[in-house]
Amino acid sequence: MNELDETLELLHRDVRTAPADLSAARARLLAELDAAPVIPLRPKRVRRFALPVAAAVAGVVAVTVVVVQQRPTAPAPGPAAAPPVRTTASPPVPTAAAPDIRLMSAAQVLTRAADVTVGAADQPVGPGQFRLVAEHTWVQRGVQTGDGTGYTYLWEQQVDRWIPADEHDVWQETRKILSTGRFLGGSVPQAQAPEPAITNTDQGQWQGRCGDFFPKAKPAKKCGDAGDWDSPAFYAALPRDPAALYAKLQQLTKGRGSTPSVMFHFGIEILRAGQMPAQLRAQWYRALAKIPGIKVLAASANLDGRTGVALGLDDRHAIRQLIIDPGTGAFLGERTIAGAEPEQPWLKPGTELGASAITTAVVGRLGEVPPK
Repeated sequence: MNELDETLELLHRDVRTAPADLSAARARLLAELDAAPVIPLRPKRVRRFALPVAAAVAGVVAVTVVVVQQRPTAPAPGPAAAPPVRTTASPPVPTAAAPDIRLMSAAQVLTRAADVTVGAADQPVGPGQFRLVAEHTWVQRGVQTGDGTGYTYLWEQQVDRWIPADEHDVWQETRKILSTGRFLGGSVPQAQAPEPAITNTDQGQWQGRCGDFFPKAKPAKKCGDAGDWDSPAFYAALPRDPAALYAKLQQLTKGRGSTPSVMFHFGIEILRAGQMPAQLRAQWYRALAKIPGIKVLAASANLDGRTGVALGLDDRHAIRQLIIDPGTGAFLGERTIAGAEPEQPWLKPGTELGASAITTAVVGRLGEVPPK
């Protein structure tokens, strides 16, 4: 389970030493910049060097048409008009109002999303077609030295992955850096904090059968691996009962104590993999609802132009948000916000540290992107 260990390693890395006096730290930092390695402060999830992609969701948009009928003009009464007959109309039957999300608990929001997802169906991927899972993402890049000094940028990136109907066929992934210049802060001014270089895995295009884009990477990727959440075999092996899924999350994270924070983080990462069928996703929501301490963090959270509910756990370092649409059951993505005591001391509490917005589609060829 190296992949699981690598994913969980990204959660609360032990880089929490307090900074030294800033004047001394600045001198040391400037002296070491040339030799210091450029490292991602919010590293790409190591999936054989593949950035994560999105959960496959079938969104349903309900359109309500209101028909306004014009009341006909009453004719003028004739000279021998009969008196009107009085009737007693039955009072209108009240309709149930939609629940106020602001008054719902996180468990209620997840349960509501699960209820509507049960009736959803994924758009099928026919022979010769591909499921496109796209992630519009913002990730941290920066420099941090051993004494706790450094700086952080937020990069914007687009990651698209085409998954064939038969996983043994050729997959494709493309990555493109959209912007690199958003400075989040540092122990030196931005003028003294050069942007990290773009590496050969930050952008480019790769192909491979079974999603094996880097065949020389270790451990070797195997088709049909029930331990790899990029493989349909992983989801086929998962139980469909929420209590059993919760137990599975505990088992998968037992190496890190199966704490609520670790289980929640891992639950989001699996949703981001882009392979979870809608029916299983409904039960996954119910399993996540069992994690102690989950709260509604924002009843209306905008993520890349789409609005959902943000759920998460209190954390003094970084708050991970799961963003879903409880009306359709769609997984919209995730966001990370700096807590009251950020791991990097130069970051301000409440700073957005990263986000991923997820969309999906079925297309007819590799590289095809449907019009927005």
